[in-house]
Amino acid sequence: MKDGLWINYRTGKEYPIDEHERWLRRDNNAKKLGLSSKLIDSFEDFEPTKDRNKFLLFLMSHAPIMRVRGHGNYVTFEFSNRSSKDAVDSIWMWGLKNAGDYTNLYIVNFKTNEKTTILWKDFKDAMDSGGSDAVMRAATNEKFKWNEKVAKELIAISKSILGVDLTIE
Repeated sequence: MKDGLWINYRTGKEYPIDEHERWLRRDNNAKKLGLSSKLIDSFEDFEPTKDRNKFLLFLMSHAPIMRVRGHGNYVTFEFSNRSSKDAVDSIWMWGLKNAGDYTNLYIVNFKTNEKTTILWKDFKDAMDSGGSDAVMRAATNEKFKWNEKVAKELIAISKSILGVDLTIE
């Protein structure tokens, strides 16, 4: 698989995309994905292409959306939420339709700074035995290191747009 998707893990809706940022900025796609009007209004605070990574991280931090991209024998899933349950459930639903036993899943949760690699067959076994928590326990976890400059810029943007004071954990 080399395709890309946006998944709203609260609604379960999946949208095939060409490129994550461009797809969100086109037509009515962001609204279709379930982003709030306030988040959509914030798009103008990010310069297209130049601010791509900040833009995507900001949106994943403020909406129940997951970025998915296939890379041949593995698939990357990226989201940002303290609870991984809904996102992992969405990965499970995706895998039931699309994965083979040896499809490698690379899962990144930016909120908890975890990244996990697990084969679909092991993911499925873990889900069957204990749900999303079992997946995270069964997988190999590594801490994800934020780029401090990007993190500070995202906090400043979040504060200005949402009026919320955030801190880096």
